[in-house]
Formats: sequence, structure tokens, C-alpha cells
Amino acid sequence: MQQDESMSEIDEPEAGKVKNLPIADMLDILVLILRVEPLDILLQRIVDAVANSFNMKCLTIGTLDDKSGMFCIRALYGYPEQQAARLKEIAYTMDRMKCDLTEKSRIGRKCYFVRTEDRSTFYDDDFTYILSPEYVSQPRKSQDDWSEMDFIDFIMSDRLGNWIGYLEINEPGDGKVPSKDTLDRIQILSDLAAIAIENSKMYEEALYAMSDSQAYLDLIVHDIGNMISPLKYYLESIRSSRNIDERNTELLTKANAITTSVKCLVDNVRKFSEARSPEGTTSELHDLRRVIGECADSLKRQFPQRSVVVNSEFPETAAAVIADELIYDLFMNLLSNAVKYDSKPMVEIDARVIDGNSAWIVTIEDRGRGIPDDRKDKVFRRFAKRPEGYEGTGLGLSIVSLLVERYKGFIAVRDRVRGDCTQGACFEVALPKAEIQNARETSLEGVQIAPWSART
Repeated sequence: MQQDESMSEIDEPEAGKVKNLPIADMLDILVLILRVEPLDILLQRIVDAVANSFNMKCLTIGTLDDKSGMFCIRALYGYPEQQAARLKEIAYTMDRMKCDLTEKSRIGRKCYFVRTEDRSTFYDDDFTYILSPEYVSQPRKSQDDWSEMDFIDFIMSDRLGNWIGYLEINEPGDGKVPSKDTLDRIQILSDLAAIAIENSKMYEEALYAMSDSQAYLDLIVHDIGNMISPLKYYLESIRSSRNIDERNTELLTKANAITTSVKCLVDNVRKFSEARSPEGTTSELHDLRRVIGECADSLKRQFPQRSVVVNSEFPETAAAVIADELIYDLFMNLLSNAVKYDSKPMVEIDARVIDGNSAWIVTIEDRGRGIPDDRKDKVFRRFAKRPEGYEGTGLGLSIVSLLVERYKGFIAVRDRVRGDCTQGACFEVALPKAEIQNARETSLEGVQIAPWSART
């Protein structure tokens, strides 16, 4: 098979041949860009790759600092430690950059070659880049030879064309002006650095925006939550007064119901925020039997005017999972929904924990109005539309879904009675098992929940 001559020329490590772009280095750089790794590490990796692949003695990369509007060196190669430290103290204005890099010196798409003899002005900091000051005054022997005060800049720009950085050749290893092929290949790595710089800025802006949004959210949740409690107290105090008529009593009852709904919304927003947070509270072992049992006890206290029965079927050994304290909110939301959407005087709920080999399967069955097939895939969405006549924030099941995802589990909903959605819903939650020793020692002491055999 005939070999491609151009590829052969690039791959041959002979003198005068142009080296190909290093594939391993390119892949490493791309991975760092995709992971949005620390920018200084990535830029140093690019500088090292250029220097080692194309025989460069000294290189620098500078980026634009948004706050100061100055270009500062972020990565360099080939300089002694003290000289490198002095270089990192140098900063350039945009005007200085554009004064140095004129159209006359442009030799490529974003590449500028500034020759010593073409410069009309020299600055004190120019000499900080020189490794061999004794050669500065020597004339250029030929057009192919490098002069000590020469430099080649590859400009990095964002998607709008704004200058955001540069890669600079300060001295080639062989003392010769790099060939066009070499410069074209270095341009590719410079373009990758530009992408990395822009990605890094976008990532930092996104983090700042998220942090800012979280701060506002925390402020709103905290302040509104603090206002609701005294408001409910005052409303209850007025309603218990004997000096108000029936009409005003009705208005106070409605106002009190609204404050309860607002408090519920604030609580759910807080839970939703915590469920979305990648950090959250400390994870530890939780026995699903205890979690559901304690939630069942709380459920009866939450609905004191309703007759609530929770029938249970639990394994004899601990159903251990790894989770944080929000796991109680997960099952409390499912159980309270079962009460809210059941209009009968007595609410009956079946709770099972089933051994599913690698996961524990929890089923919560109710006998409420059920969920039609065309809504089953929508109930876990944020602010899902509620059935007419039912109050709520629309966040409850979206919180459940987020928490299940947080614990690397799975959730689904089906009809309690197959094919008849009007007979109630069954929510199934699968959570990965946590392996523990002496599982039988975990007890349900103190939890009051009706056993499955006591179902009425």
C-alpha cells in the first residue's frame, strides 16, 4: 500500500522535519478542557506540550484578567524560578498588546511575528524575557535566524472575537524562526487554550450565579419562614376571641389556611433546594423499617382530624440503605400525598419493604382518587398540575424524585388495582442496599405502626 507522502514527512523524526501534533498530549488536554479542570494546570500542560513537541526553549501563556483589564502570565516554560517569578509580575494593557501586534506583523490567522528590527519602541520589561542578554546586540545573521528580542504571539479570542489571551514563543530551541507548518500546528494548541479559558470563565460565572441564587433563596426561605409563625399565632389568637362575628370567623379561617399553605411552600422550597444540593448533610445507614414507621407516626400527628391507618409488611432483618436525613422527607411526602388525595373518612395506606436482591423495594399504596395514565409520567415534574379541588405547592413529588435520584435509586407509579386507576395509586421506590453486619440487631423499638396482619 502506498504511504501518504505528507503524513510520512510529518511522522519522520529527521532533522528539518516538522513533528506532528502529539496525540497523547492532545487527548490529555481535551480531557482537561471537558472536565473544566483548574485553568493554570491546563495552560501549563499546553505550554509543556508545545515546548516538548516543537523544540521550544522558552514559552509563555498570558490571559486577560476581567477585573483589572490587564493581560498577565499564567503559565511558562524554560525560565529559572526567579526569572519566572518576575515575569508573572508583568501585566499588559489591551492598548499595549494591540500596539505591539499590528497588522504589519501578522503572518497567520491569529499569529504575529514581531522582529527586533521592526520595533520602534522597547520597554524595560522586554528584557525580563531574555535568557542571554549578551546576545541582544548581535545582528541577525540571516532571515531564518532568531534574534534575542524577537517574539511570536498566537492570539486567543472568544466566540465574539474578543482577545482573551496569548501564547508566546520567546525563544526556539534551535535558534531558528519556526516554519509555517510548525506555527500552524502550534496554532491548534493555542485555539484549544482559548476554548479552555472561555470555558473556565463560563464555569466560574455559572458557579457564581448558582451561589448568588442560593443566597437569595436562603434569605427568602429564612425570612418568610420567620414571618409565618407569628402571623399564624396572631390569626389563631383573633379567631379564638369571642368578639368576632361568624363572617369574620370565616375570613380568619381562610387567612389561616393561606398562611399554612405559604409555610408549606417555604418548607418545600427549602427541601427542594437541599435535594438539589450536591453536598447536603452527612450520609449514614438508615433502616427503611424505622424510617417508614416514624413517618407513619408523624403522619397521624400531621392530620389529627383524619382517621389514618398505615398497614405494614416489613422484613425481619434491617432494610439498610445509605442516605442522609432527607430520606424522611422522601417517604413523608409519599405518605402525606396518600392522605391528601383520599377524601374518605378513614384513610388506609399499605407500606411494604421488599427484598429485591441488590435493592430494597418500598411500595406505598393508597385508596385515593388515583392517577390517570396520561398523568403518570408527569407527576414527578416540578409544579405539576394538581387535580381540581386539591391544595398544594406542586413540589412534593418532584422533591421525592430528586431525593430518589440523590440516593441512586429509582421511582415509578402504577395503579394499585391493575387497569383501574380510580382504585388508588402505588408508588414503588427502589434504593440500593447497604451491606451491614448483624442486621437482625436493628430493631423497631418505639415505632408504632399497625402490622400487616392487623389490617382492617
